[in-house]
Amino acid sequence: MKPTKKKSAKRNPIISKLLDLKYRINDAYRNGGMDTKDDKNYVMSLITDIRKHGFTKLAPEDGHCCNGLWNKYNPSRLNNWESSRG
Repeated sequence: MKPTKKKSAKRNPIISKLLDLKYRINDAYRNGGMDTKDDKNYVMSLITDIRKHGFTKLAPEDGHCCNGLWNKYNPSRLNNWESSRG
């Protein structure tokens, strides 16, 4: 029997990184109870725009904001926040 698909799907690395950021925001919400709605909406809007328009690069201001979000939702930083809270 022949395989139905010969090549794997080519993934957009920007979307993969943004999805990882979205999952990290979700984990922070579940574990820390932080208000993450605005940050998650921002990341989701970037993902939908990239999928819709086929962008291959992020705008500099979006990249800067995403870097800030990566730092904000860094797991070690969240653990420090939780320990100082209690």
